[in-house]
Formats: sequence, C-alpha cells, structure tokens
Amino acid sequence: MSTTPSRQELTRIAGDVRRFLEGLWPEWHALRGRALPDPLSLGTCQTTSLLLATVLREHGFDAAVAQGNAPGATEGYLHDGIWHGHAWVKCGGWIVDICADQYGGPPVSISPSDDPRYRTGRDTAYESAKRQRQELASSALEAWRKRR
Repeated sequence: MSTTPSRQELTRIAGDVRRFLEGLWPEWHALRGRALPDPLSLGTCQTTSLLLATVLREHGFDAAVAQGNAPGATEGYLHDGIWHGHAWVKCGGWIVDICADQYGGPPVSISPSDDPRYRTGRDTAYESAKRQRQELASSALEAWRKRR
C-alpha cells in the first residue's frame, strides 16, 4: 500500500540520496569519458532519477521517473525561456528533482506536480544509453542498500 509523502519526508530522503550520489557522479562521468562538470549533477538526471524513484518506492511511496528531452520540443525543464532535456521524479503530487542545480536551481527541489517549469515528454535516448543508465542505477542501488 502506497502512502502519500509529505514535503518534509521527500526533502529528507531526496537530500540523503543526493549526498550519496555526489560520491558516485565523478565515476559516472569518467565512465562516459567526460571531464568533471560544474555542477557534478550535469548530465546525470536520468540515472539519478531512476535511483531516486526506486528509493522512494522502497519507502512505500508511489514514485516514477518523468522526463522530457525530444530535441527542439517544448518539454523537459524550462530555464531562461528555453526547454532543456531533463529528468525528475513524480511522487505523491510532487516533483522531486535532485539535479535542478544544473539549471541554477537548488540541489534538492520539491515542487507541486503542476510546476510550469516541468513538462513531461519522451525519452529519445539510444537504447545503449538507456541500458547504461539502468546498469549504473542498479549498481548505485546496490551500494545504497549496503551503506546502512
């Protein structure tokens, strides 16, 4: 049975996951042959959201990844009047985003599900990229569970 999370609960859990991932993001960038960006969350939102949604479900909440990243479309995250490809988690009437800092937002953002900066669309990534992000999220989940 799924319960409805409070903003406070989501902030706490999302903050814990964010702090945990800050130690993994450099490795993710290295695996993709990328230099370390500033902020470290840049380019990690899909994989990060997969992990966060799973952790929230393990806490008994109904959580799902949402994204928008079709090139040239009006979906994703609206920043400075431009739509950017992005991913986040929808949970109990909230948008939970722990990568919003790549657009100047806070490291942990909890906003109502009707926040106009977010617009769900489709995931246009190659299947190989989708597999890689799933593998990274699964590995991160295993490490997350072991840390306790």
